[in-house]
Order: sequence, then structure tokens, then C-alpha cells
Amino acid sequence: MHICFIKPGISSEKSSAVMEPLEFAILNAYTPVHHTREFYDERIEDIPMEINPDLVAINVETFSAARAYHWAKHFGARGCTVVFGGFHATALPDEVLEYGHSVVIGNAETQWPVLLADLENNALKPKYIKTPQGGELHTRFDRSIFKGKKYNYVIPVQWGRGCKHNCGFCSIQSFFQGTLAMRPLSDVIQEIRMLPTKTLFMVDDNLFYSPQKLKDFCTAIKPMKRKWGCQISADVARHPELVTIMAQSGCILAFIGIESLDSDTLKSANKSWNMHNNNVVNAIKLFKRNGIMLYGSFIFGFEKDTIELFDQTVDFAIRHKFFIANFNLLYPMPGTQLYFQLRDANQLTDNFWWKAPGFQYGYPMVRPSHMTTEEFGDGVFNAKKKFISWRSILYRLTDRRTHLSSLLNFFLYLTGNIINRREIYKKQFQVLGK
Repeated sequence: MHICFIKPGISSEKSSAVMEPLEFAILNAYTPVHHTREFYDERIEDIPMEINPDLVAINVETFSAARAYHWAKHFGARGCTVVFGGFHATALPDEVLEYGHSVVIGNAETQWPVLLADLENNALKPKYIKTPQGGELHTRFDRSIFKGKKYNYVIPVQWGRGCKHNCGFCSIQSFFQGTLAMRPLSDVIQEIRMLPTKTLFMVDDNLFYSPQKLKDFCTAIKPMKRKWGCQISADVARHPELVTIMAQSGCILAFIGIESLDSDTLKSANKSWNMHNNNVVNAIKLFKRNGIMLYGSFIFGFEKDTIELFDQTVDFAIRHKFFIANFNLLYPMPGTQLYFQLRDANQLTDNFWWKAPGFQYGYPMVRPSHMTTEEFGDGVFNAKKKFISWRSILYRLTDRRTHLSSLLNFFLYLTGNIINRREIYKKQFQVLGK
């Protein structure tokens, strides 16, 4: 068969700030060699309308669902078999099946080869289900599918899947059903050793699986002299020596989900541990003391949030000289505790916002309690604009321990903030699926 892999964007607009999508390196690795294949990532390139493969495999995330359905209808009309996978497809398999022939639910390593064999034998099933399992994860990656494509110079690497925490707004727990699975560390280190770059990002949802595992990773990667970043929870600050070990092993950037500065809000979101013993502020100071740049994430739209919170939060991020900060609307992702809670309380602007006609990126999905919907949307966008103003960028650059500590950090800071500024203005008001 001739197989076409597709990564849809949220719209037809292109981006200059995306990394290689590892899910397709996995599918490529598990596709038998007698099948030919091609791959298109709509975030960085156009998808040819005239191609006519036997099978089209589309990754569906919630923000890109409308665009995924657009391509499914296009290729379905050309007689192609269309299959789906991804977080949104796993959360809403019956919805995606309205637009295609089959869906892979959960991880694809074991189910993808079965699906291909069934299709060859004219016995394709509508659903292929892989129940998440914890423990040791054995997976392969074939990055040859990305050859010639213009991705970010920072290469993604995955050690494990899942998170030890259970934040109510996060889709990670619903996808992996509370499990943690990790590749053998020796496999990860061997992969890193073979990568054609010295700058990488660990895309694990939370690299802080345990103090010992994090220490083992840092010990293994240190001799390789790589520069790396990661997503990690703020509770690592309870182990100051670990952050020092991270820095000594080459860590230069940490993404931490702060979400809110209000302890009651964090408690309601199942993230009260973030404020335990001033966890977040301690983590910020600890990372900076060790020369690690910080990428912070904040969410607006919780029950107690007011208009005043916008300036308070962005001022906090500027004052602490974050490398970059995300200021997000509260995203009620299907399948999460938050989604069901808000849907049942009639607080969603649309129960199916991801495919609502004309829905614009940056428009609220939630009706806030203490401001109008318009004030909510404008407040988040204004917070973003304040943080990415040239005045803010220049002020935050002056952190000598982090952004000015090396030429690499200086380069990453400037390019990262310039790209982030451009992408924020470009994405705002894009119509999902157009």
C-alpha cells in the first residue's frame, strides 16, 4: 500500500516554531517495509490536494480537529481509506469515526501493524484499542520521515509517558489513564548519542518521575555534553541538589506549569502541591540560581479569576524575568474532569467548541464568573501582548545568571522571544479549520 501520514494544523496558516512530531517517527518505525509512505506536516508545508494514497493516517488533536476533518473529507471523497489517532481521537473515537473509517485509541505501537494487516486483508475494524499500561516502554523511532523538512533546530526526545500528578484540566491523565511508562534509560541515551545535534528537548509530560530517576538521567547524559530542556513540575524544588545536578548535566531550560497564583484555584484544579511551602517561588529562585532559564505556563478562566488577575500574573512573570511565558485561556479538553464539570454546569460557550463553525483561536471556551466573555478574551490577549512587548523582552534579557550567561542562552532567548512574539500575533483570531 501507499500510505500518507498527515499532521494537520489548527488552520492553513504556517508556523516557524514547531518541533518534529514524534508520533509519526513511531508510525514510520512500525510500518512494514513493503509499504511506501510519505508525510506532510501542514504546520510547515502545504498538503498536495491531488495525491491519492491507499491509506491516509491523520493525527487529531483538539485544536486541529476541524482541520483534520477537512482533510478526512477531502481524501475520503477521493476513495482513500482514512484512519485517525492522537489525543482527541482517543477521547472522542465515535466523533472522529463520523469522518473516517477507523481509529487507533491510545498508543499505536502494537495496534498500527495490526491495522495495516487487517486493511491488506480487507478486514479493517472501526476501532483498534490499546489499553495504557505502566512499567517499561519499548518503542522505536524512525526520524527519516522528517528528512528535508524545516523543523526547529531543537530536537525532541521522549523517555516516558504520563505524569505522576492528576491536574483536573490536563488531558494527559485521561489519555494514559493514570499510568506511567518509561523506556529503558540505556535506549534513550543511545538515541541521544546518535542525534545530529547538541541541543534537545525532553518532551516527557513531567521529567520528574522520581528523584533517583532524574539523577540517573542527568548522570548518564552529562558526559555527552548536550544542552537540553525539559518539562518538569515545580515540586522538584523540594530537592535542591537535583536542580544543581540538572544544570551540571547540561540543562539550560525548564518548562514549569504554574497555572495560577491563587492557592484556592490550584486546589480546585488538583494542583495544590504547586503552592506547598511556596513551591513555585522556591523553584523559580532555585532554577535561576543554577543558571536554568524558565518557561512558565499560566491559565486564566478559573472560578475565582477576576480582571485584576491579568496584570498581577503578567507582572509576576516579567518581574521574575521568565525566558518565555504562556498565558492561556482555560482549555476544557474533552475527556478531562474539567470538561465534564463545565459542560454539566452549562459554563461552556459551546459544548463542541473545537468544531464550532467560525470558532477563532483566542476566543473563550468558558463563560467566566466575574467578567464578561469579551473581557476574558481581551484580558488574556492583552496579557500576552504586555509580556511580549519589546520593553518586556529587553528587561527580561538582563538576567545575567540565565539569559546572558552564555552565547547559546543569549541566542535562544532572542530567537525564542522574537518567534514567540510573531506566532502570538499570527495565531490570534485564526478560525479553527480554515
